[in-house]
Amino acid sequence: MRRLLGFTLIELLVAIVILGILIAVAQPSFSTLIAEQRLRQVSQQLRTSITLARSEAVKRNEGVVLLRRDGAWANGWCIEPSTVAGSAVTACSATPIDTYVAAQGATISGVGGISQVSFNAWGRTASCPKFELETQSSVGACKVCLYIETDGRVSSATGACSNVTCPGSEEDNPWSGACSS
Repeated sequence: MRRLLGFTLIELLVAIVILGILIAVAQPSFSTLIAEQRLRQVSQQLRTSITLARSEAVKRNEGVVLLRRDGAWANGWCIEPSTVAGSAVTACSATPIDTYVAAQGATISGVGGISQVSFNAWGRTASCPKFELETQSSVGACKVCLYIETDGRVSSATGACSNVTCPGSEEDNPWSGACSS
C-alpha cells in the first residue's frame, strides 16, 4: 500500500493559527515603521524644496518664495521668484521654478499660519519658519518639526514645534562675542 504525503487538516490549522499570532504581534511595529517612513519621505521632500528655493535665490541674485498650493501645505507647494511680471506672488503661477505634490497620509502645517517662505538674494529668511509634519500609526501620532534658521539652513526636531527655537537666529549665535576681551 502506498502512503500519501502531505499535511493533515489539523496540522494546517495549527500552522495558520501560529501565523496569525505572529502577524498580530508584528503588526503594531510594522505600522509604526510605515508611519515613520512616510514622515521621513515628506520631511525629505519639503527639505529638498526649501534647499532648492534657497539655492535659486542665491543663483538668481533675487528673492525666491516657497508657496503652499490651494491654501494648504498638504496640497503641495511651488517655488517661484518673489515677483512675477512686476507684482508680488500670491499663488503658484503657470510657470513656477518647480512644483511638488505632497505625499498622501501625512499632515503638513505651517506653524503660525505661514503661507509662504521667502528667501532673499543671500539665501536668508527674515524669520524662523516652522513646519509641523504628522502621520498616524497604530500606537499614535508621529510628529517632526522642520524649521528654517535665519541663515537658510533647514533643521529638524522630533515632536511638535512648540518648544523648538531657532539656533541660527541673530540673537542666539554661539560665536557672538567669543573674541571680546
